[in-house]
Amino acid sequence: MQRRWKLSSAQRADMWNRWKAGQSLNAIGRALGKDQHVIHFLLARHGGIVPRVRRRSRRVLTLAEREDISRRNRRRLLAAGHCSTS
Repeated sequence: MQRRWKLSSAQRADMWNRWKAGQSLNAIGRALGKDQHVIHFLLARHGGIVPRVRRRSRRVLTLAEREDISRRNRRRLLAAGHCSTS
């Protein structure tokens, strides 16, 4: 049996909900198909407190904006002869 420490986002949410509901590490592990030691490790990483949902800052450029800037820079370099077209 191959050990996998990672859980999907749905499994992580389920793990935290079960932990908040007071289920034991063993019960959570059985429900998720993981060893209780894996569940303990994952919960202990955050001190048993649900981590906040990560969100990008509003000041960060979107993917489309980054691609647009990259294309403009590439065209500028090509026009100046600093880049090959390969």
